[in-house]
Amino acid sequence: MYEPYITDFTMNIHNKIYQSYLDKLGNLKDYKNLVKNIDDFPINERGNILFNLGGALNHELFFSILGQGEMSELFKNKIIEDFGSVDKFKEEFIKTANYVVGSGYTFLVLNNDKKLEIINTSNEDTPYSYGLKPIMNLDLWEHAYFLDYQNNRQEYINNFFSIVDFSKVSKIYEEIQENL
Repeated sequence: MYEPYITDFTMNIHNKIYQSYLDKLGNLKDYKNLVKNIDDFPINERGNILFNLGGALNHELFFSILGQGEMSELFKNKIIEDFGSVDKFKEEFIKTANYVVGSGYTFLVLNNDKKLEIINTSNEDTPYSYGLKPIMNLDLWEHAYFLDYQNNRQEYINNFFSIVDFSKVSKIYEEIQENL
């Protein structure tokens, strides 16, 4: 489906990992409210809930933006406003992704100042925990790339923009804007 950049075999394994996060969450499916209401749970359960919650949310976003499609003019203009150009945005995203040590994600988020920002999170930490609004992300856990790229994570990162559906990313951005 996303070949040659990500094989079906890797995506099948990736989907199984995502499903395990959902299974561990059980009936706790109201994700965004769960992040906001984590204090309602006993402290000894919060870490496990947040880990699995982040795993579900982060994978859902990643899977939802894969494909082929062009940026909307509104989103493109915001990228240019906040990064100078689309090329500079892509360069900054790749550069930031290279700073992830171990497992994690690189996200494009809308911050509290309504500016686009590129951030990294460790493990299954999610930007929702910090009041940020994720728009797109790159999964940098080994399961996302190792079978296809082995230890050449750089090639996986560089190929990311070959499989991003920017029409979907644009839609996420525009929905966030409508709800501000």
